[in-house]
Amino acid sequence: MKRLAAFVIAASGAFSAGLTLAHAFPVNSMPHVGASIKASPGRVKIWFDADLEPLFDKLLVKDAQGQVVSQGTAQVDARDPALLEVRLPPALPPGPYHVYWQVNSRDGHRTQGDFTFTVQPAR
Repeated sequence: MKRLAAFVIAASGAFSAGLTLAHAFPVNSMPHVGASIKASPGRVKIWFDADLEPLFDKLLVKDAQGQVVSQGTAQVDARDPALLEVRLPPALPPGPYHVYWQVNSRDGHRTQGDFTFTVQPAR
């Protein structure tokens, strides 16, 4: 009986771990989460731990007033299906920026989140 209980617990743990891994979560970004950078980036890029479904992904960048500053729609990189990116204007003014993302992994699971970065004033 103890062996059966141990097997059931181990099997359920392995199953739930598999479900957790099915979602796409960020593993890196450029600019990095919370970064204070000297120069305006040309793009915001987020790398995920799973391949993305390109038709349903969103990536927006807003300024401190809540205005969208990202240009065009977010794109999944053709060579790296775990990379989502969006273009920015050539020179963002100094200040804080808020990045909002929403993705679907290829198996259909949806995740979303946000982070900030700051462009420093020129010295």
